[in-house]
Amino acid sequence: MLKFINLASGSKGNTSLFYDDDFLFVIDFGTCKKTLVDGLKLINKKLSDVDSFFFTHNHIDHIKGLNFIDANKVYALKGTLNLDNYNYLEYYKEYNIKNVLITPLKTSHDANNPLGYLFKYKDEELVYITDTGVIPLKTLNLIQNKEYYVFESNHDIKLLLQSNRSLLLKDRILSTLGHLSNDLCSFYLGELIGKRTKKILLAHLSEECNSDDIALDTLYTYLDSINIDRSNIDIDTLKQHSVTTL
Repeated sequence: MLKFINLASGSKGNTSLFYDDDFLFVIDFGTCKKTLVDGLKLINKKLSDVDSFFFTHNHIDHIKGLNFIDANKVYALKGTLNLDNYNYLEYYKEYNIKNVLITPLKTSHDANNPLGYLFKYKDEELVYITDTGVIPLKTLNLIQNKEYYVFESNHDIKLLLQSNRSLLLKDRILSTLGHLSNDLCSFYLGELIGKRTKKILLAHLSEECNSDDIALDTLYTYLDSINIDRSNIDIDTLKQHSVTTL
């Protein structure tokens, strides 16, 4: 089974660990250094033990800790990061790093070259997609029927519209360059999950315009409405201030 630990997920910071005996990757480093260091202690590792850091885009809640790491361990699309000599990725090209097959996936967000990831290790695959207003068709085709989905379910549309946020911010979030709502997340997962799917982790939930219960209930209700049997799929939410494991 793939090993995955989320240390924080949301607008205040995003950092996850993806690892096994042979490798240790960090997906985004948008928290303070202490959060990552403390998280690594959970698996008896240090910051220097991390093999690679994979970034999704350049917003501060995903790159806050960038200055604490070596550029030669950093992976992202060219032009994403204000950093010299990091490792450039290309959309949809498969990379073999520490015997993990990694495919950068195109997403749609108001950032420089945003992406998600498909990780394949041995005979299991994990999809990691947050911070996107829609999911391009080519990406959807590549992530059908995988074992694990870490998938954005950012907001409840009604709560967002009723919030005190500015009209400009609401428009941004709801746009195709914004964030996935609970409804759109549910629709996509309904198209994606299959017989191999074991676990879904809903990510990047808004603390103001969403809740664990609302996000989960929206997904449950939608999957039930299209007669998808979810009895063998473990579904949970990632948290902003606490650790979640796969």
